[in-house]
Amino acid sequence: MSTVVGYLVGERGEISGLRVAIPKKGLIIGRDPNHADLVLDHTLVSRRHAQITPGKDGKLYLIDLQSRNGTHLNGRRITAPVALSAGDNIDFGGERKAVFVFESAESTSVSGVLKEAFGETVAPVEWKPSDVIGGRLEVHGTLGKGGFGTVYLVYDRDVREMRALKTIRREWLTDGERREAFKREALLWLSLDEHPSILSARWVDEYYGRLFVLMDYVAPDKQRRVTLSDHLAKTDGPLDVDQALEWAIQFCAGMEHAVTHGIKCHRDIKPANILVTRDGMLKITDFGLAVAAEAACRKGGGIAKSLVTGSENEGFSFSAIEVDGMTRCGTLGYMPPEVFRGEPADIRGDIYSFGLVLWQMGTGSRIPPFLPPHPRDVGTFPREVYERQMDESLPRLKRPLWPVVKRCLRAKPTKRYSDFRELRDDLAVIFRKRTGRTVTLPDVGQQGVTYWANKGACLNNLGLYEKGLPYHDKALEINPGIASIWHNKGVALYCLRRFDEALACYEKALSIDPQYANAWNNKGMLLEALGRNNEALGCFDKALAIEPLFALAWSEKGEVLRQLRRREEAVGCFDKALTIDPLYTVAWARKGSVLGDLSKNEEAVVCYDRVLAIDPRFGQALVSKGSILIELGRNEEAVSCLDKALAIDHRDVGAWTGKGCALDALDRIEEAIACFDKALEINPQYAPAWFNKGLLLGDLGHPDSIPCLNKAFGIGGHDKQQKRPS
Repeated sequence: MSTVVGYLVGERGEISGLRVAIPKKGLIIGRDPNHADLVLDHTLVSRRHAQITPGKDGKLYLIDLQSRNGTHLNGRRITAPVALSAGDNIDFGGERKAVFVFESAESTSVSGVLKEAFGETVAPVEWKPSDVIGGRLEVHGTLGKGGFGTVYLVYDRDVREMRALKTIRREWLTDGERREAFKREALLWLSLDEHPSILSARWVDEYYGRLFVLMDYVAPDKQRRVTLSDHLAKTDGPLDVDQALEWAIQFCAGMEHAVTHGIKCHRDIKPANILVTRDGMLKITDFGLAVAAEAACRKGGGIAKSLVTGSENEGFSFSAIEVDGMTRCGTLGYMPPEVFRGEPADIRGDIYSFGLVLWQMGTGSRIPPFLPPHPRDVGTFPREVYERQMDESLPRLKRPLWPVVKRCLRAKPTKRYSDFRELRDDLAVIFRKRTGRTVTLPDVGQQGVTYWANKGACLNNLGLYEKGLPYHDKALEINPGIASIWHNKGVALYCLRRFDEALACYEKALSIDPQYANAWNNKGMLLEALGRNNEALGCFDKALAIEPLFALAWSEKGEVLRQLRRREEAVGCFDKALTIDPLYTVAWARKGSVLGDLSKNEEAVVCYDRVLAIDPRFGQALVSKGSILIELGRNEEAVSCLDKALAIDHRDVGAWTGKGCALDALDRIEEAIACFDKALEINPQYAPAWFNKGLLLGDLGHPDSIPCLNKAFGIGGHDKQQKRPS
């Protein structure tokens, strides 16, 4: 058998590193899992599209299997078997939507594959130092990788602080419902009040079709230790008992706080998710992510097969494991037995997982106690762990932790501690007997201006602007001389459409710090919303004079110029923004819009394709592209494009109306009317749907044509959609 290494490049710009073993019989590539060995789920790919097979000369040959759209090697459609070489680019379908690039095992280049397949505008799989994400976050390095994704060290330009940024792997985000589940859980983590034993999450959003969670950064100590895993790895033998007890009490207090603020359970407690600051304060991280992953798998189709990350030697990360036809989610070795059985998890499952952590602290072991010594494969490994857990036969600990650990690790949930308060009480008694002290945590209520300012900013990020206002005001009572707090209050007021008050806040921020580029930009956005476009241009120019590489300000200036019909200047601004940030989807979409205004429709389509290569779930780009395709007479393509938009948001009235227009052009009259009616069912005041329905009925000589047109003219124009400031 021959082995090569390749990268599959999907329509989303997603790269999957694959080690492909070619058996003697060859490898079938196609869309039908019943007939293909390597499945490419794309409409351009036929059920049995192509085959890669070893030849007698030892080379690998590519054969097209009479596919509908052809197999292309290095840009040319093949008509006979062709020998493959390292670096060959195989395109299944001919439109660069399902591409496989072979590399030799010694030289694999993700960046080269990306550039070859999509140019410079596709979101990378990994970010490198000096990259800027979303025009805001400067990447300084990688902090680690786990089951959910990569964590980067970034500099947040908005708050001028170092942060940790977690990406979520695409495998967990296969559709909009699952993406929203992750967002909901991450936002619940964001909404937790500050607590000294919880790592604060500051922000969650999507960039380039990827989901990101921004967190506080915990710097390593002198021995380069950040997590409890690091402490276990760099300590010879058990941790100091008193230190272990103190950290355990802090952990329990953090979990109690989380539960009282809406977290039902963590579901992935392990040493890697427990951080320790330089001053010895424990902090819990990754709230809710495991719950979202489990929900994704439970709905079906979230993970195509087992997704296991890590190893026995390095330590496992959160994984999805398929056993007996059912997917279990958790970290191998830390998953409580009831989760293996597929039962709903609650706080007692978290207590079980933390009991394993306590055992590790008491023994100094880098791995939890129930792992089999030599796991054979991923199918049998979880069952072996489960059987050991049910036996409750773990190596005994020395007192004083042994009775507590033993109760945490009871196989039956009802035999464990009922909650973390009960567990904390037992730990506190042991600690007090040993040291004569109690563990005290800082009082959150004693926090100063930073706490209140961060709380207000956090609620802004959640979209809870009304709830955030008292926190902005509390911070300003303590120190009214901080420009960023006035700015953030202005953002909240702007989003609440209290424009005069928001303007006063921005002006106050600028009186404190005239070089605050973001405040100038957001003041410009506010003036634009008020129709004061020339004043808005002045604000954007001031922002750009301070920060010439401010991509958002270039894009906003371009949008105002477009509204003023200064379209060529607008294109120049969008090009400036895209030179700074080639992955800036909003700028690509706006450039497409202004090119459409200039009747440069083919160029506009290219812009929208750029957007969708970066973020295939950018619904408005799909709608806008659909409209341009209709103008070009490419109505079948338009229907397909608008169907994709509706798959993302079935209540998008623009997509329903556009689809109706495309179907009308295809003489599919009844379907077109049904689309207009669907748009009007969602929004009876949507004038374009009334107008286009009226025109269609007029062509049919239908008496309802005039009432529909009158309804459209009676409604008139629509308010411009308000944009959210940065």
